[in-house]
Amino acid sequence: MTAHLLQLIRRADCPLSKTALADKSGLSLSAVSDHVERLLKEKLIKVANVGKSSGGRKPRLYTLNRHAGNVVSIELGTSSARAALCDFDCSVICHDRAAVDLSEGPENVLNRVLALVAGLLARHGIRKETVMGIGIGIPSPVEFVSGLPVSPPIMPGWDRYPIREFWAKHFDCPCYVDNDVNVMALGEHAKGLSFEVDNMIYVKIGTGIGAGVIYDGSLYRGASGSAGDIGHFDVGADVLCWCGNTGCLEAMAGGKAIAGKAMELAVSGRSRFLQAALQEKGELSLQDIRAGIEQLDPLCTELIRESGEWVGRVIASLVNFSNPSLVVIGGGVAEFGDVFLASVRQGIYRRSLPLATRNLQINKSILGKMSGLIGCAFMTVDQLILGSTDNKPETYLTLSR
Repeated sequence: MTAHLLQLIRRADCPLSKTALADKSGLSLSAVSDHVERLLKEKLIKVANVGKSSGGRKPRLYTLNRHAGNVVSIELGTSSARAALCDFDCSVICHDRAAVDLSEGPENVLNRVLALVAGLLARHGIRKETVMGIGIGIPSPVEFVSGLPVSPPIMPGWDRYPIREFWAKHFDCPCYVDNDVNVMALGEHAKGLSFEVDNMIYVKIGTGIGAGVIYDGSLYRGASGSAGDIGHFDVGADVLCWCGNTGCLEAMAGGKAIAGKAMELAVSGRSRFLQAALQEKGELSLQDIRAGIEQLDPLCTELIRESGEWVGRVIASLVNFSNPSLVVIGGGVAEFGDVFLASVRQGIYRRSLPLATRNLQINKSILGKMSGLIGCAFMTVDQLILGSTDNKPETYLTLSR
């Protein structure tokens, strides 16, 4: 129950009194007082201010102590890794990026990330002993209970690699691993939306495409952790996907597919803008397509509209099935702005039932590129609290290691 009260304080949108905690938890005021005193002793919460009196002594209002400790957040991408140091309230203190190649295998990549984290700690004078936990988001299906990647299609050599054990050799704290889109959904739900939406779908459109599902206020991972893998939905197109199947959404609308189509336009000379960019740089990226849109190149605009409509069609099926109140669009392709978002909305509304979309909102991510790092921190603190026990002090959240 101490952990439960800590969660209530952590998730509240304002400091809470003991009376408010008793109302929310169903505990007696004396029981709440015992748990609050323990949390104060452990320095996990603090007195934020004093409330208004209702006739007696003015009540103390309690909030999370963001300085209780630090969390390391790590986000692995196909070509780069990002790391951040966060406080106990999941605010980012500092962050950095390094180029990586996932095909080099887990040892090489994780050692590169370890150096990135060590550099952050050293530059900002943060002791390794203050790190309470490490959270990692990876572009792979993850068996969340064990923290193991499972048959990751774009991470050769990573299948069932013990990522947790790697970090245990360097830090005296737990490590938690999840799919990158799941942690983005957690970050957006907790810190972008302040828990105000109970049912939402977060869709990341980058090199690949995936979704994180918040159902009744909690992340839905499915029976084995693979919920939300929408990138390989069959959209009926005769296009070969890297997974070996034809017609996958990623093969039509993912960042890799968009870049491939842009290359075709450049080589054929249909888009003079892309042709000039290719001749200048020798390659094309999503940034070149964005620049083309800004320069009003019609074929660049059409590429993004087409991608958005394909994504919208698949999301429409999810909307009809699960009836969320919010769809959040994130990832690198989402940075194309209104052109892409309008196309996604058009695809959803065209193929969704009127009742399912009556109150549906479709918005761009509030946290943007920071959603993954913030989500990793939130996941980590959440798991630390969930894993704590009242009757075994050595397993309770504490910095007295």
